[in-house]
Order: sequence, then structure tokens, then C-alpha cells
Amino acid sequence: GESDINQLFVVLQVLGTPSEATWPGLCQLPDYKKITFPEAKPVPLEKVLPDATPIALDLLKRMLIYHSARRLSAQKALQHEYLWTPPLPASLSQMPLPPSDKSPPPASREYPTHLDWQAMMRPAHDLLASISDE
Repeated sequence: GESDINQLFVVLQVLGTPSEATWPGLCQLPDYKKITFPEAKPVPLEKVLPDATPIALDLLKRMLIYHSARRLSAQKALQHEYLWTPPLPASLSQMPLPPSDKSPPPASREYPTHLDWQAMMRPAHDLLASISDE
């Protein structure tokens, strides 16, 4: 996200809006009523990360839980099968590269990172030039 609030919105769109059922004690949090978000149902992580392996998805699902008592601890996460399944850690030079024909993830399609600023600014530049000519 581009800000704290935008990041929360992105998280809520994927994990769904928390409730007392998914996060007991949520309503008692000090800032609970300060901001509201639209209701969202969780999106299966398989749809968000279609190329992730089942083991990777299992680790993520255990870590991406609102209620901390139900969330996988860091110590247990480090023992998760995913971190001990090939490919094991490698140097950067040994890292596989994604296929070049693969489309970018949805977020980068929605929020382009490579913009042609000159083309975008041309209408404003032309307008300013026409005004200064008068």
C-alpha cells in the first residue's frame, strides 16, 4: 500500500474483514471504532498466489491470521516444512529467474511503476505553451 490506511485496505481485501469470530477481542482494541472499512470476504491465497506451492501456502495461511494466539509463532515458522524443502537457500547468482513471458502481478498492472512522464505531461506542457504564446 501507499500509506498505512491503504496497506490495511489491501490486507483486508485479501484476508477479509476481521470479526469477533476470526479475532476474539477485536472490538475491545483501543482504536477499533476510529476507522471502518467495507466488509470483505477472504480471498483464497491460492487465487492470490497461484504459482505458490501447497507447502508455501500452508506456511502463509498459518502466518496470516489476525488473532495472534492462533497465528504461527516465529519459532515454529522457522521449523516449517517449507523452509526445509528444496530448493534450499542459495546465493543470488544461483537464484532461478522467472520466465520473461510471464505477466506481472496484479498490483503492478493496477499501479504502473514505469510511466512515460513526458507523454503524460505533454498536454499540460502544450497548454502552458499555448497560454504563454498569447
